[in-house]
Amino acid sequence: MTGVRVRESPPLGVIAPFFLAAPLGLAIAGFILMRVDDTAFLAVNIPHLVAATHATVLGWLTLAIMGAIYQLGPSVFGGHLVSLRLARYQFIVHIASVVCFIPAIYTWNTYWMAGAGVGVVISFILFLINAIPAIAWFRRGSMPRMFISVALLFLIAGASFGITYVGDLEHGWFPITQGRLSGHAHLGLVGFLALVLMGVSYQTVPMFQVVRRGAARFERPVLIITTVAASSGALIFMTDPPPLVRVGIAIALAAGPALWIADVVRMLRSRSRRMLDVHTRATVVSLAFLVAAIVVGIAAAGGEALSPGGQPARLQLAYGILAIGGWGVSTLIGSSFKIVPFLVWNARYLHLAGREPVPSIADLSSERWNHATLGLHSLAVAVLAAGALGGQLAVVHIGGLLLAGAGLSHSLALVSVVFHHPASRASDSAPMKGLTT
Repeated sequence: MTGVRVRESPPLGVIAPFFLAAPLGLAIAGFILMRVDDTAFLAVNIPHLVAATHATVLGWLTLAIMGAIYQLGPSVFGGHLVSLRLARYQFIVHIASVVCFIPAIYTWNTYWMAGAGVGVVISFILFLINAIPAIAWFRRGSMPRMFISVALLFLIAGASFGITYVGDLEHGWFPITQGRLSGHAHLGLVGFLALVLMGVSYQTVPMFQVVRRGAARFERPVLIITTVAASSGALIFMTDPPPLVRVGIAIALAAGPALWIADVVRMLRSRSRRMLDVHTRATVVSLAFLVAAIVVGIAAAGGEALSPGGQPARLQLAYGILAIGGWGVSTLIGSSFKIVPFLVWNARYLHLAGREPVPSIADLSSERWNHATLGLHSLAVAVLAAGALGGQLAVVHIGGLLLAGAGLSHSLALVSVVFHHPASRASDSAPMKGLTT
């Protein structure tokens, strides 16, 4: 991992819990999807779907992103964490809040939703206190840093709307329409998650695939177009515009990610490392799901006129599955199988390299297990999307079961890396092999 300040990485005990706990959110989402009924094809704001979405977003994606930013900030962007203890406390607050928030949504208990929602917001505030100096917020010189800096602004906006909506459920200040929900969702989905994933990929794809300089051409246009489309589009969505306007917003939201896809394809084609490891395959799979999500998302924006079977939520549900589960989760699965072994190697073997035989980073995990986890997750997303598009409830239930299995498999795979026995599979690797594998 060239370009990484290995000695600046935070301790393993600070970062690893975020990655180990994150896949459990996906497992919970899978179990929830196994219990949805036919109303899931009529409206996406039913309690089961809202709970599954937040389990994936707050439990899986956000936890993994928090851990990644805590690690990449000091070791790649040259920033620093304000406090390691604060990072530990923030993890505890986030886990406790999400564990309370998901059942509250599932049972639609607005009182507990409000309390747990406040806990989630407190977690975000604690995270921002550490994350802003960690990435050296808005400092010039790094486009990935700029992506994450802007994304944190969207996190603030999305969380603000979210907690307002939770309070409205309890007090009835204003009607929560589909448009307002869609605006909140896209502040989080495109403004925060997409910008983080795209920005980090401009750092990790060249790093993991050994890509020559200049392969990416559209970093700045991707950032500008996505920022403008997500901010303006979310606000327009909240006015409940007519279908033609919604389709236009959907096309605008897709423009930035489409340019990003072109950049990633160029990077993969110019990579020096030709071996197809789990990160390479996860990147390719995530791109395929993103293309599908763009197509389905534009169709979903058309409303009931384009909805199959007279069930308006089928396209919306498939869009969420492909974008969140397909693109977002697949991307982070591939990255986690690189980041976590590196953290373990850095913590346990860096000081031994050059003095005695040490395992390489690749030796710390099972490539077969990693690929099996990615394959199971990809199958789960494909089955879920097919079930949603086809209006087949039994297929959605099967997809939920597969998704839960993928989440558990991923968590166990990462646990096996973190608790890797120091004496096992040691090789005569040189120090640089351990850093670059």
